[in-house]
Amino acid sequence: MQLMTPAAWAEKYFAEGSRPSEATVRRWLSSGQVVGRKVGGSWYVDEHAWQAGGDPLVEHALLSMGVG
Repeated sequence: MQLMTPAAWAEKYFAEGSRPSEATVRRWLSSGQVVGRKVGGSWYVDEHAWQAGGDPLVEHALLSMGVG
């Protein structure tokens, strides 16, 4: 599991003109549209789960390869 802040995730995966706001990413996280975890009061995106598109086998392969 590779956890990223919503801002870092949006910066990495979205072009500058189409980047969602941090509030939008947090809303996606709380609704389950983007896989993540709340630690304390802060949300984090699970980068490996997002890259895998919900496929546990792909997520496992990404983890074992150290991708992300």
